[in-house]
Amino acid sequence: MKTIAIVNLKGGVGKTVTAVNVAAILATEYGRRVLLADADPQANATQSLLPPGEYNTLAGLLMGDEPYYENLIYESGIRGLSVLPADDDLRNLDADLLEGRRPHMGAIRDLRDALAEDDACDVMVIDCPPALSPACAAAIAASTDVVIPIKLDAYSVRGMNELTAQIRRLRRIYPDVHIAGCLPTVWYRCDAVEQGEKLLRENAPCRVFRSHIRRSPKVDESTWTGEPVVTWSPRSAAAQDYRAFVAELMEET
Repeated sequence: MKTIAIVNLKGGVGKTVTAVNVAAILATEYGRRVLLADADPQANATQSLLPPGEYNTLAGLLMGDEPYYENLIYESGIRGLSVLPADDDLRNLDADLLEGRRPHMGAIRDLRDALAEDDACDVMVIDCPPALSPACAAAIAASTDVVIPIKLDAYSVRGMNELTAQIRRLRRIYPDVHIAGCLPTVWYRCDAVEQGEKLLRENAPCRVFRSHIRRSPKVDESTWTGEPVVTWSPRSAAAQDYRAFVAELMEET
């Protein structure tokens, strides 16, 4: 089953926006049954797609407290799109390690395999936190495709080698993990951004997608409305770019 982890160790690069919109496009425009797994303790993807409430979360899966995936998955308001929520308990996993409780690093991978075996889902999209935490490592281990959103500033471009090296170290244990490529985000027309994109395309240690995601005020608006930009403002620049990106991502499928 195709499992797309949206990963970058820097914040502010559009990971959650990318995860939510990729999941929504796959569900609404490709007719796929999609599970968005929220691995970020900030839980912004959860808040975007589910109403406020008490939920079983990914932390329970990682710690083995909830063995039945049916108790972890909730339907969103978008047909075909379900959510495995996150909460603050994900922050406690590092402390649990110090106390001798080890998260099950293969838990999301096992979930992926169970969903595939039961023919319960077509695609999983995982929104990762901006740190190589236990939840992030478990998400990468479960992925078939790692997508790296990247803002085109000097720090992000220079950090690509280290990020891809860390992901490739995980491949020693999970050899089927594949870096699908990096996706330029928050793009706008100016010399610095265009030069950054040129340098990235010339020197990146992995594929750079043809698509880039243009900066749009509609993205910020959509975070207030609690829906993806592709449904909030379907003709906006960012919505068009996310559709082009998903088409490119799915070319190999």
